[in-house]
Amino acid sequence: MTDPGLARSSQRFFSEKIVCYGIRAEDLRRLCREIYQQVGSSWTVEEALQLAESLLQEDELESRSSGLIILGYFKDQLQAGHFKKFASWLKKGRLDNWALIDTFSLEVLSPFLLKNPVYLNKMAAWIEDKNVYLKRAGLVALIKPARKNLSPAFIFRMANRAVSTKSVEELVAKAAGWLLREAGRSDPQRLEEYLTRYGKKWPRLTVRYALEKFPAAKRKHLMQITRNKL
Repeated sequence: MTDPGLARSSQRFFSEKIVCYGIRAEDLRRLCREIYQQVGSSWTVEEALQLAESLLQEDELESRSSGLIILGYFKDQLQAGHFKKFASWLKKGRLDNWALIDTFSLEVLSPFLLKNPVYLNKMAAWIEDKNVYLKRAGLVALIKPARKNLSPAFIFRMANRAVSTKSVEELVAKAAGWLLREAGRSDPQRLEEYLTRYGKKWPRLTVRYALEKFPAAKRKHLMQITRNKL
């Protein structure tokens, strides 16, 4: 399944140095689906967690991704006791680029939050943590809840916490904008008001990502009025 050419060219999508086999995303997901079809009826979520932890020790992007994708098939079995384990994966740096963090957040953490909404408020601690991987995961994990009509006001507060510091990492700035954009789908007027109020304090990347679904003229206007002239 490997493609050396794809492996070499994939680096352009990452600011971090990555190691990969060069397997196309659709092929990797098909492989993971086939594996789940073989073991899903006999495995417990604990076995899926063991597989994910084992594969997170590998260097290759696809190996680590596959463990997370397979674990995602067991999302309905995830329990509150697994939450600390999720944080430890990020703190140990085994999810060290946007692709791995987003796979984990969307396939595993988001479904967990939807099932255990009491943990939504705990994302604030992740978003305010010094660890950039925790920050990114905390933001991206709220994407699916935002699509399920989680309060836009809550989403806006979480995004604002992430980008209101003096120095904001690119991984975090982009994720905050993505989250704002998702929340704005259901309430674009409130997003516009929020951007008008706070946008000058935010990274331009965050504002740009948040505005992607606005009409071109509106997008240009809001980019102008949120520009910090100092």
